[in-house]
Amino acid sequence: MTTPELGCLLLHGYAGRPFEMSFLADHLRACGYPVLVPTLAGHEGDAENFARSRFDDWLGSAEHALRSMQKQCERVMVVGFSLGGTLALALAEKHALAGVATIAAPVFLCRLFPYFSPDPMLFLSGMIRHVRSSVPSAKPNPESRRIAPWQGYEGAHYVELLHSFKCGAIQTRRGLHRITAPVMVLQSLRDRVVHPDNAWEILSKVRSARREMHLLSICEQITSGHLLVTHEETRASVSTLVHEFARSLV
Repeated sequence: MTTPELGCLLLHGYAGRPFEMSFLADHLRACGYPVLVPTLAGHEGDAENFARSRFDDWLGSAEHALRSMQKQCERVMVVGFSLGGTLALALAEKHALAGVATIAAPVFLCRLFPYFSPDPMLFLSGMIRHVRSSVPSAKPNPESRRIAPWQGYEGAHYVELLHSFKCGAIQTRRGLHRITAPVMVLQSLRDRVVHPDNAWEILSKVRSARREMHLLSICEQITSGHLLVTHEETRASVSTLVHEFARSLV
């Protein structure tokens, strides 16, 4: 049996499920690529396990999946959404990859100058985690879910997990100079969860000879503009762009 030249490892986002990557996974499989979409540690469905998981656990899941994919394919492209994109960059800092594609991926979650934070709690997460384990989150908007379907943990924000994510993103940003694989960054200009400047931060710091960015537009004003992989206005574009990137790596 011939070993496939390129395999695609897809990583879902924080508190989410592999479902987030299903539109993209189906598209890549239909184009003939082997695809693996692992469930990150703590994201299997048990809220207590989720609350105990940390960035290193999530990265460990991604590395385990990468080793599995490397046994099946000559080369591996890693594609990550949100947290999955941060993990994809972290993998590229340590492993030789065929390419990396990030979708709304953060290397910072909040900043003071110029100010940005989807939740002011993020600035004090290191202190709050010693006082409160979780804080309530807003109830989902049914119309928002129709426009951008999502599955995962909701009802509360686990402070220790958010702090771990924040620190993991900072650690990944500091290591971006070690990345030399081809990089493609997809970002929405009206993302209210991951600031668009993250895209510039990534591309300005990696040492890849090939770097490209695609800014996707979203017209509706109901959602956060973050869920590019399932959003009805962007999921087809995301699938097409990632496929073209994969095809260029073969």
